[in-house]
Amino acid sequence: MSPRRYAARCLFFGVLWTLSAFGCDRSAALAGSTGWMEFFGGFASPHDGVLLGRIHRGTPDAAPQPGKSRVRRVLETLESLEADPLRGTAVSVHLGDRPPVRVRSNDRGYIELSPLVGLAPPQVAVKLQVDDARYHVPALEGVLPVYDNEPGLAVISDIDDTLLDTGVIDKLKMAEKAVTRSTWELQAFAGAADTLQALSRGRPIFYVSGSPWGFYDRIRGYFQRSGFPAGTFLLKRFSSDPLVDQMAFKWAHITRVVAALPQKRWLLFGDSGEKDPEIYARLRTQHPERIEAIYIHLVTPEDPQSSRFSGMRVFRDWAQVPREPTH
Repeated sequence: MSPRRYAARCLFFGVLWTLSAFGCDRSAALAGSTGWMEFFGGFASPHDGVLLGRIHRGTPDAAPQPGKSRVRRVLETLESLEADPLRGTAVSVHLGDRPPVRVRSNDRGYIELSPLVGLAPPQVAVKLQVDDARYHVPALEGVLPVYDNEPGLAVISDIDDTLLDTGVIDKLKMAEKAVTRSTWELQAFAGAADTLQALSRGRPIFYVSGSPWGFYDRIRGYFQRSGFPAGTFLLKRFSSDPLVDQMAFKWAHITRVVAALPQKRWLLFGDSGEKDPEIYARLRTQHPERIEAIYIHLVTPEDPQSSRFSGMRVFRDWAQVPREPTH
């Protein structure tokens, strides 16, 4: 990596770290009793699973609307990364007809319940309810996918520059897009949604990205409007995940998912702009019988026959990716 790219990356993640972890913490100013929750989803399987969410002070910021100015978009991005966590707050997690399980939010407001086993596919109803009389926080309901242990295919896909045109190979441009785009300005590569929809039909799909959880609604909203298949998002906590080491961040999440579904063979999607080829090659070395195919979106001026893509299917256009798995 060139010194310029490294410096740009450090600047970009440093700004987001400051915003999400320190610089915009309004909790001292918002000492009232009102709060709100986010449910990020997760997954369950016979071997593992996780439920993720976050609890905040105050009330949610208004959802971005189409057609707003770049200045408005910057302000919305800052709002989405502001940290107003309700720390150490008891939350009851209801999973179907099971007795509720109580968890506590951490010092950044995140709530996590893991492992999740023994649930019946294909999904379970979820209800999150605050058990702290000091705060008025509306309960939140959702569903969690529950995957079986039968043989079959499953999908893991990177997001940035694999599915969405985010300019990840140019860190300064990526930083600009990150702060000036809302869910309404995101742009997917042509054919990506339809291809993933076909390949993941009836199969588990996981989206892994180094974007912060503050961008969850931005990405999910765009995916829903653009026809991407519903799946589990695994984004980054800047307070605990590796900040600039994408290999370490993605490796931990991907290997956990693969271990949780030991009967599945995997279709892996990434791009050439980051370490996806190296991560997937490492996974294939450790589990050669578990990898069905690796697809790499070529977004760099590299030779598609480069040794870093050995045994992978390199494409420049999503029209080149078959919509049925092929050997």
